[in-house]
Amino acid sequence: MVPTLAGADTRNAQMVVSAYVAPEARVEALGAPGTVVVTAADLALGYKDVSARYRITSNDAHGYLLQFSERAGFTRAIEVRGLGAPVELGVFGATVPQFGGPRRAADLDLQYRLHLAAHVRPGEYTLPVAVSANPL
Repeated sequence: MVPTLAGADTRNAQMVVSAYVAPEARVEALGAPGTVVVTAADLALGYKDVSARYRITSNDAHGYLLQFSERAGFTRAIEVRGLGAPVELGVFGATVPQFGGPRRAADLDLQYRLHLAAHVRPGEYTLPVAVSANPL
């Protein structure tokens, strides 16, 4: 005699799961100085060139906005180079779109030309540029 097994009912169900990943963009300073030393030679030129390196991280395939803000200080104008064409910071800074984001991380080498104000004397000053990023 062959034993019979009690059959278990089999049921299938489908469940749809979705997730929303908020777009984000971040800036990490890799080689941006916190301070700038202005010398008598810089004053004679009327400007100081400063190099800075940043890592941009974004998960937005459309890209991101780089935002430059000028901190009050010792400059009369700031020019940013390394973004294709020079960008001059205005009263409200500057916003530069970067289309087609890096999807992970990309390094960005920038040069700031700090046009020195007439009242500046030789010394050490806080870097007058703040950089941030926002997804498009």
